[in-house]
Amino acid sequence: MSRITSIPIVDFSAYSLEKDKPDTENFQKLIDEIYEAFSTIGFVYLKNFGVPEVTGEKIKRVFDKSREFFQLDSNVKQKYLRPYNSSNHGYIQSEREGLNPDRPYKDLKEGFNFTPSAPEVFWPDEEMPSFREALTDLFNECIPLHNRVLEVMARGLKLEDPMIFVKAHKKMGTTENPTTLRTLFYPPTRDKRVKEGQVRCGEHSDYGGITLLFQDSQGGLEVRNVQGDYIKAPPIDGTVVINIADFMQRWTADTLVSTNHRVMMPQTDDQKQCIRQSIAFFGHPDKGEMITCIDGSNKYPPIESMEYLDVRFNATYGNTPQADS
Repeated sequence: MSRITSIPIVDFSAYSLEKDKPDTENFQKLIDEIYEAFSTIGFVYLKNFGVPEVTGEKIKRVFDKSREFFQLDSNVKQKYLRPYNSSNHGYIQSEREGLNPDRPYKDLKEGFNFTPSAPEVFWPDEEMPSFREALTDLFNECIPLHNRVLEVMARGLKLEDPMIFVKAHKKMGTTENPTTLRTLFYPPTRDKRVKEGQVRCGEHSDYGGITLLFQDSQGGLEVRNVQGDYIKAPPIDGTVVINIADFMQRWTADTLVSTNHRVMMPQTDDQKQCIRQSIAFFGHPDKGEMITCIDGSNKYPPIESMEYLDVRFNATYGNTPQADS
């Protein structure tokens, strides 16, 4: 396999959200390009994927409202902590997560997860009445794009039913599906005491089916290629980064690859003065879905979706409540 030095950029206009059905003239080219990217590096930039003025405004609004939330007093944010239980909704304080458990210190970032399936979905409505609306609007905007990518992937795999993955996510946005919209905030590091070996986001693969990632202008994301080298995935205006996650690699018996990625500490003085933000939409199969190799190989034993997620969450957060970390 030739050396991969960059993340491919794929034009999604043949099946963009502006269209009711695919553009037959260019659809196969799109299918082939998505398959090639996801079966090699596991990441792709999509351009021309939606209605620009609608999607762009909703993304910008989440960035703006998130920055406002993360700059609230820490005592206020603490009221909305992600609970120590199976829930994945709420605020995650800095150095709470360790996405690479082998690193000596936890990640230098904050986050807020919106998970409709959480037993208790709480919001800072008193302090920021528009925060909930901004995240909910973008969550709902991501669902149709997510599903179209799943369909394109199934067609690239030449599956008999091109909607097989979509059907396993049909309850997204309800209490029966753990899909999560996650907004992340990386504070400036110039005046912070960064511990040796600490990073902004440790090396990890994602947990679910696919992830949609929106980056701000600061960059910092790095992706590991098949040679084991980390290559930069800088922000590109008008694109969304899509990557394969662990469920999809299991589902496809390693045909599509879930790739490790990370965010390191900024190096230049200018970068150290800046915050970094990103927004990730983590698509997960419905609760109760059994993830079984679609080729019948049983290369991975079947596993229920929430069972696998709970294992990964425990590894990320450890076995102690947030207040003790």
